[in-house]
Amino acid sequence: MTTVSDVRVADERPNSVLGKVSLILSAFGDDDFSLGLAELTSRTGIAKATVHRLCQELVATDFLERDGCNYRLGVRLYAMGLRSPHQRTLREAARPVIENLAQSLDNAVILAIPHDSELLCVESLGTHRNRARSTSGGRRLQLHSTAAGKLTLALLPEQYPLARILPLTVRCTPHTLGPAQLPGELRRIREQGHAVEVEEKRLGYLAVAVPVRGTGDAYLGALSVIAPTAGSRISRLLPALTRASSIITARLARYESLLAPL
Repeated sequence: MTTVSDVRVADERPNSVLGKVSLILSAFGDDDFSLGLAELTSRTGIAKATVHRLCQELVATDFLERDGCNYRLGVRLYAMGLRSPHQRTLREAARPVIENLAQSLDNAVILAIPHDSELLCVESLGTHRNRARSTSGGRRLQLHSTAAGKLTLALLPEQYPLARILPLTVRCTPHTLGPAQLPGELRRIREQGHAVEVEEKRLGYLAVAVPVRGTGDAYLGALSVIAPTAGSRISRLLPALTRASSIITARLARYESLLAPL
């Protein structure tokens, strides 16, 4: 597969540190979860020792992360990406809706989006004993044991192939679904249009997730609520989530119409 970096290497081999760093980061394609040192050297055309040194510095500054012997793009790049107009528009459209939903349900509400081969939380608001809480974006969500993760696995099977996900599943609680159960669960999620997990991630808590859609019904992410198992009813949480997701989609459409060129 030819990447952007392949084309650039053919045209130029930058001597500056910034240029070399740019080539290393650009070497990661859409289908690359992680890359080894040899592959990065081949794709960038930079000396192996230099690639290794720069990768170490990029890991130290969170632009890259270690994945065994390989490297993957780091969460700091993602956090910077949130400042781009597209991601900023999604957060601006979702934020007031999430605030209202968290307040009305008196539970934590999370918006998570697919990012390469991970699911990342971009907004998290909640209430506990009537005190509002907010956490910054960038936190990774497990794919197999969270409602948002299972929804994403079900609706984006090409981006998240089970052959790669199943070997990584870890039992978080006695209720966490195993590799034999997960495929059937994803089929049910696709049929129902929402995902539920009951104490699969953490004992004493359940979660419900629905998709947030964009232009052309594209899946943008998962809107989920996390609530104590005792006293919570999925029949109450699901309609509220579905309404909130529809409002976010409508707000996004209005934003995009305002931003569209005349």
